[in-house]
Amino acid sequence: MKKEILAFFLGLAILVVACKKTPDYVAQPYKCGCGTVDWQGVSYDLLSASYILSDSTVSDSRRYYFTSNVSLDGEYDTHGLSGWIEIPELDGGGTFEIDAQTNLSEFQAWVDEFNVNDPTDSLRQYVPVNAVVQVAQAPAAGGTETVSFLLTMNQLENGIPVPGDINCSGSFTVQIVP
Repeated sequence: MKKEILAFFLGLAILVVACKKTPDYVAQPYKCGCGTVDWQGVSYDLLSASYILSDSTVSDSRRYYFTSNVSLDGEYDTHGLSGWIEIPELDGGGTFEIDAQTNLSEFQAWVDEFNVNDPTDSLRQYVPVNAVVQVAQAPAAGGTETVSFLLTMNQLENGIPVPGDINCSGSFTVQIVP
């Protein structure tokens, strides 16, 4: 009987010590440390930056992707930015431009702003009307490739760009695999 009472109290003591309150989990979004984006005049860290070959037969074709959390103070729901920049052929890198005035279009780009906090329009899409992208191309054997961009964009409404410039700029690096 003494052994049973002792075992009961020992089990109770273990249970009390083992059950402790831990702090609630707070998710920390992943940040790649690979660059920044300036959106609406505020700088944000990128969550990711990556690339694919936009044409599998052209080894220096690129479609770069980037994402960022652009939540403002007081916003608790998702407010993110994602975009892509596609250059058909880098030719060693350099400067690529879009100019709507002269119909110059050396690359394509697209930016989506997803904001669940906005009850009127949770997805806004933008296309560049004037833009410059500079690429320091990685060697053919692979390595770090640096991309800087300055996009002056118009928001799309029903697939048509609406005048009213929005600026988006930034820079990032990607690791090129041969």
